[in-house]
Formats: sequence, structure tokens, C-alpha cells
Amino acid sequence: MRRRFAAYKAKLDQAVVRDQKAKAKLLKREFSAVGEALCKYAAHSPEFHATLKSMLGAAVASIDEATKRFLSSRGWGL
Repeated sequence: MRRRFAAYKAKLDQAVVRDQKAKAKLLKREFSAVGEALCKYAAHSPEFHATLKSMLGAAVASIDEATKRFLSSRGWGL
């Protein structure tokens, strides 16, 4: 009975990990699509570009250094 319980628990753990990976994949796809749309719109609207740039500046605490350097090199001035 303990072996069956352990087997069921292992299957449940695998299902949880699979679900977490699927959710992470969807979130990454969502971020990519929204980010692309924001960048495309910012390229055509100077006012929106300035707004987006100020929002990035406010969120700078949560951005790692490598990402800050990359965004700065792309004209976001962080």
C-alpha cells in the first residue's frame, strides 16, 4: 500500500510540475505579445514612448543589471 501511495504521489508531483511549466510558458508568451505591442506603438507615438520610458524608470528596482544595460543600449535610458 505504501508503494502505491508513493507511486500516486510521484504522479501527482509530475502533474503539478507539468502544470507549472505550462503556466510559465503561457505567461512568457503573454509578456512577449504585450511587450511587442507596446514597443511597436511606442515607435509611432513619441508621447507613449515617453510614458512607457517613465514607467520603466519607476520599475527599475525590479530589473536586473544586465537587462538595464540592454534596455539602455536600445534607447530606453535606464
